[in-house]
Amino acid sequence: VIISRKPPTEVGFEFELTEPGSVLAGDYVEVPLELGTLVARVTRVMVENSYLSTPGLVREHVRFGLKLPSLASLESCEVHVARAESVGIVGVDGRLMPPCAPPPPGSPVYRASAEALSRVLGFSSEGIRIGRVWRLGVEAVLDPDKLFRHHVAVLGSTGSGKSYTCGVLAEEALEMGLPVIILDFHGEYTTLGERYRARVVRVDEVGLEPGFVSPDAIAEATEMSDIQRDLLFLAAEEAAGPTLADLEEAVPRIAERYGFRRETLIAVLRRLKTLRAMGVFTGKGELPTVSEGECLIIDVGVGMPAPVTRGMAGSVVWWLFEERRGGSIPPFLLIIDEAHKLLPVEEASFCRTAVRMVAREGRKFGACLVVASQRVVGLDKDVLSQCGTKFVLRMDSPTDLAMLRPLLGRHTKLLPYLPTGVALVTGVAVQHPTLIEVRRRKTRHGGEPATLALKRA
Repeated sequence: VIISRKPPTEVGFEFELTEPGSVLAGDYVEVPLELGTLVARVTRVMVENSYLSTPGLVREHVRFGLKLPSLASLESCEVHVARAESVGIVGVDGRLMPPCAPPPPGSPVYRASAEALSRVLGFSSEGIRIGRVWRLGVEAVLDPDKLFRHHVAVLGSTGSGKSYTCGVLAEEALEMGLPVIILDFHGEYTTLGERYRARVVRVDEVGLEPGFVSPDAIAEATEMSDIQRDLLFLAAEEAAGPTLADLEEAVPRIAERYGFRRETLIAVLRRLKTLRAMGVFTGKGELPTVSEGECLIIDVGVGMPAPVTRGMAGSVVWWLFEERRGGSIPPFLLIIDEAHKLLPVEEASFCRTAVRMVAREGRKFGACLVVASQRVVGLDKDVLSQCGTKFVLRMDSPTDLAMLRPLLGRHTKLLPYLPTGVALVTGVAVQHPTLIEVRRRKTRHGGEPATLALKRA
């Protein structure tokens, strides 16, 4: 530890490298103290040269035609200095303390040991094995309660490894027996069935009926006007049973009782018949239910109109949450990929309402949420704010970066340059923002891009 510019403090210090390149920005180092071991993160590495530090020296050499010393001579004058930011102290009793004491000048500085680094970053001995600290090789094992119960956001541009990371999270949840439900737009998770118990169900084949879902879902799926919604809600309250036929039977009766115009009655019935023709909300098919260690993959990329997809997806989320709250199904992990398509920030939707409910109240009932998106700006802010841990992969959109800057601070500038599969992890699951290289999946990833096999003429 040196004091060339300013003395070391409990916040940070500078130290001289014995070998150039032995420490890089982002690495972790440790310094022995009487209290225990101080762990710090290297934020900058600088090269100083006593010969070239004299102002105007090079200009004077050129002016008088003097030769500069040889490169070897200049290198002998170089001093490599690193600046480090203290992140914590591992006490002699093994307890973690905040950085409260500076390292004495002249103290030796070492690479941080795996044990000290794991302790300071908040890793567990057992838990979610998500990968390794980038470039350092220390295994990143996260506490499942801190990670899943407080919800997770996985953010990154196309091709950054976003869906792959969700696949790893799904594998880890299934390994510990936690049921997983995935809303899958592109068939990227069907390969989970190669190793785990998994079912794939089209969203339009989910066996939900009007009596089991909110009328809001039906109104959104059919794009009803406000007056049409009023008629639908009154009919839903008076329907003799839960089926679509029961609802269709109640609509004319309610329209007559409350004096709705004939045009409104016809419009509502026409929309309900459209649902019947599409085969949604008809009760045909299996209910979205799961058991321990099982994965339910719901295909939401079946080519239906976006409002219908959102209405059905929202109904599935609502149903699962109500089933969990009533104790009918075990605690589960819900993964929503391409979440900006189902939770658009620019318009209200029942699906957004349902996911917000899980984000706000799911923690109490063991309904855990993972949302993944390539558009931070287009994702519902309320849901994003409820995600206690964020995996941020490569991202270069200026608008998205500007939105993340208040959350990530100076770490934001790293995001455009991250390799595929490396995530900046921040939040309740880690003590400090950490770059983690996500491990390889145990099952094949279903989202590998097609290659172009071209024949030469």
